[in-house]
Amino acid sequence: MKFSHILTASTALSLFIAASPAMALKPPKGKNCPKNEITLGQAVEILEVHRTFKGEDGESHIEKVSLPGTTKSYYDGKATLTQFDLGDPTRVMLVYGHPNIEIPKHPSPYREIFILLSGSSFMNMPDGSVIERKPGSMVIVEDQGTPGRSGRAGPCGYVALDLQFKDAPPAK
Repeated sequence: MKFSHILTASTALSLFIAASPAMALKPPKGKNCPKNEITLGQAVEILEVHRTFKGEDGESHIEKVSLPGTTKSYYDGKATLTQFDLGDPTRVMLVYGHPNIEIPKHPSPYREIFILLSGSSFMNMPDGSVIERKPGSMVIVEDQGTPGRSGRAGPCGYVALDLQFKDAPPAK
């Protein structure tokens, strides 16, 4: 058995990404894509964290933020626990994006945290900026009350973990 990261959203929810290397999530793939599967047990580092928010103009904006976490090693360094205080999600989903699909502009009715596990995607912000997301990137979506943002899946699609906070009060 191969151990990896534990992402703790709260004391009520622990997502343990660890299992036999033979178990894998296989997202839809485009032509000529590299082997793009997540072996459950493969470490996924949190590389970049962005936060969307509602600006004074009523539009969705994005900023890069830091996310403090606590990391500990166990079993002689064969397992790593990384804990973040993210709140208590009401739903956790795995999202599979097919290669090159366009994601139309859409609002987010509740707070959510989107963690890309495999593949790539792009967020198109109303100001024209484009944010590329790669495995390990996290977006904290707190732009409720805006028309939203659009996007596109990368050429090989993606797999993401979506933590939804439907009972959380809207961001201000």
